[in-house]
Amino acid sequence: MMWTRMVSMLPLRFISRIGEYSKTWVLVGSSLVSLAFGASQSIADLVSPYGGETAPNFVELSVQPDHVRVLLEVDLNDYPIFVIPDDGSGTSLAERTGRNLQIWADEEELTSTTNTIDVRPRISRQTASSAQYRPRPRSENVVYVDMEFPFNGKPERITFIPPLSTDGIPLASLGVVAEHLGVPVTDYRYLSQAETMLPDWDDPWFTKFENPNLTRHHKSPMMSFLAMEPRVVRHEIILRLTDLETWADLDFEGAERLTPDDVARIKSGVSDFLATRNPLAVDGKPVKPETVQVSRIEVGAEGLRVLPDEAEANRKTMLLGVVLSYPVATLPHRVDLAWELFPDGLDVIPITLSDPAGAIPSQIYASDSAVSWNNHLTTWKNPKTSPVVVKVAGVTQVPPIAFGLGFLCLICAYYSLQRTNGQRLILLGLTGAFGAAAIVTYSLNNLSTTPEPDEIATRQIVGGLLTNIGTTMLETRDDNAVAAMEPYVEALNREKVQAEIHRGLSVTLPFGAMARVEAISDLNVESFAPGEERNQHQVLANWTARVSGGHWGHLHRQTVSYRGLLDVSRHGDHWMLDDLTIISAKTGG
Repeated sequence: MMWTRMVSMLPLRFISRIGEYSKTWVLVGSSLVSLAFGASQSIADLVSPYGGETAPNFVELSVQPDHVRVLLEVDLNDYPIFVIPDDGSGTSLAERTGRNLQIWADEEELTSTTNTIDVRPRISRQTASSAQYRPRPRSENVVYVDMEFPFNGKPERITFIPPLSTDGIPLASLGVVAEHLGVPVTDYRYLSQAETMLPDWDDPWFTKFENPNLTRHHKSPMMSFLAMEPRVVRHEIILRLTDLETWADLDFEGAERLTPDDVARIKSGVSDFLATRNPLAVDGKPVKPETVQVSRIEVGAEGLRVLPDEAEANRKTMLLGVVLSYPVATLPHRVDLAWELFPDGLDVIPITLSDPAGAIPSQIYASDSAVSWNNHLTTWKNPKTSPVVVKVAGVTQVPPIAFGLGFLCLICAYYSLQRTNGQRLILLGLTGAFGAAAIVTYSLNNLSTTPEPDEIATRQIVGGLLTNIGTTMLETRDDNAVAAMEPYVEALNREKVQAEIHRGLSVTLPFGAMARVEAISDLNVESFAPGEERNQHQVLANWTARVSGGHWGHLHRQTVSYRGLLDVSRHGDHWMLDDLTIISAKTGG
């Protein structure tokens, strides 16, 4: 009972002391005290199948010109681990939170200042790899601490030390991501021991940690990607604005911040500059890019991200992504690239060569800057549209009138055999008349009845048309797309079908990449109804398309569930698409 009363009194003392720090903290102080005294310490998972973004606790480290900013998120169950013991000096719980996360600049331990401390929802951090696993148990809310560690000068070494036991064992699982002057230094990693950053104050792109495991993707300031696809060869480049300015005069003088107009001018200048550099040859013939797409991009822990032109632009850290497209009729036999651009101090450019079989990393050297790709694919087939041929067996139907006339014909024929010559002639005449009428009635009925496809045939028809549509969408030029429709869309219908394909089926993936269809699955034909004219039908169906695409070495895959109306017509055993209406499209994972 005495212990219970003591604990109930502590929040009042705690709240009275931390009001100067945060109004929000006043509301949550009691819950944090109970966590500090009631929760038990836990040892971190030293081996984890998850990335640092899934850690129960997380810290963002940002090295600025005169301080280190630390954004710490503490799982409620681990909160006691991140609180230094009360030394009796009267320091509040808020002041003691996060203080066992140490930062040293060279040989000096830095002192922290707490800007904000409160309880808030956990920030969602997810990558493509972590999305494949079930999230590990974590509290929905976290204790959020915003701290600053000021320093003087430009330290050569900055060391970060997480909460450790006396034996140097991490007391909590702590994910980390670090940046220097706005440039990412690491992806999502773990801070499980003392780690030292080596800041490059002249060019933060080259800032790194002593531990090679604490690093990021896209390490090089310039990268090349050469992609060979069935209808296009794409040369994609990542480069920094600061490097571009050594080759092209953009006339920004001493400006550090760039306006949207500046960004537009940069993109135009980059397009003009790169359209004539790094020449490309396809099957021995020099080619020029048909289109040059330039985007502002950002390297982050989740990968690359395209930025809007209106976003704040820093001249020193601005990163550009360029896509040069060279349309081809089919996959080439050989592609040759003559690389020309090497930033100051950089003699090696990473390059990735990709084709339908996969991607291979390589390097371009200043001493040998020629790159060649040869087509060694032996089983690959050029995707082409083809006629949709599905045979439909008609079902013979005898109308009641024809059946009745045939029956009368048989009766007259029977009695004609038993009558005299005069009556026989009359009955034979009636037999012939009834027989002819039955034949005519039967023929007219079956001529007006179109054979109906069964369930298997309807799936084959719709599946064949959807496969052709996916192949048509590979085309990069409108005239080639129209030509690809020839086997399955009549000439007078191609324009409207093409417009609906663009409107309802085109998928734009991250980085502005147009998705290509890898496979059609889960096809369900809801109805296959007769149309307004003979041999015409209207199909209501739903299906799932697995699509993929990407730029700059990042391949994105997702599924899209469609529901649509297809107007089809039968020409013998050939089926044509007359019209298309996409009713709905829902993007999945």
